[in-house]
Amino acid sequence: MDKIEIRGENAQQIKFWNSKATASWTEKNEQMDAMLRPLGAAAIARAQLNSGERVLDIGCGCGATTLDMVSMVGATGGVTGVDISAPMLELANHKAQQLPEPLRSNTSFILADASDYEFPTGEYDLLFSRFGVMFFADPISAFSNMRRALKPAGRVAFMCWAPFNENDWVMKPMLAASAHLPETPATDPKAPGPFAFSDTAYLTDILTTAGFADISFESTTHPIAVGRGDTLERAAESCLEGAPLSKLLIDQPDSVKKRVTDSVAEAIAEHYKEGVVELDGKCWVVTARNSAE
Repeated sequence: MDKIEIRGENAQQIKFWNSKATASWTEKNEQMDAMLRPLGAAAIARAQLNSGERVLDIGCGCGATTLDMVSMVGATGGVTGVDISAPMLELANHKAQQLPEPLRSNTSFILADASDYEFPTGEYDLLFSRFGVMFFADPISAFSNMRRALKPAGRVAFMCWAPFNENDWVMKPMLAASAHLPETPATDPKAPGPFAFSDTAYLTDILTTAGFADISFESTTHPIAVGRGDTLERAAESCLEGAPLSKLLIDQPDSVKKRVTDSVAEAIAEHYKEGVVELDGKCWVVTARNSAE
């Protein structure tokens, strides 16, 4: 897999998603897929895919949704996954090689920043994403660029997180960990990150300005397996391996990480059953269409 140049407004995101901090996404990909697949399936269902369609999968990561959708559009369709993470796309390409022909030939991956990549104009029927579109420094510019890749009658279906305080899967571990971490400056809730699109009015304005119409939101809540382990402590450690907590712990000494782990274990203890910690996650399934039709 080629390397991606760390440049532009999204340079910080490109650097992070190609760092060791995100190794858990590839090393524990089966667990990650099991955690997110039910949520991604809700967005795919709303996309109403048809045989023969061409799909652009933004922030495809290790390729789970790309491969799910190529099986649905069939031999006459195709899915192109786009991501800024070279390690994730290396795994995605490996998975794609296990597909039967001609699905293998109709699956492709691009290592690129979708916010400014020159996609073929009017090539795709659907712009899709499972939690991959909330990280752009300039979301209006990014969605405008991606919209140009859609056919005039093209549509959009993606999933993003609802507000932080409605997502126990991240709120409970984060609150438990925060007591042991340096206080961080207040950040703009609309800054690039998992919850950047939790405000539906804000997201509606972005999509409208970028040229989309008929924007709708459907909420879905699902238990998420955020931690796994044969002991509660190991399950707590597992909770800390995913973003955003992994990012906060990168430069912390082992003594701090141990205190964080102990506090998280205490916070999740009542949710630890049969080696798994499940906490609720709430998302928006967002749909829209290209207003150029």
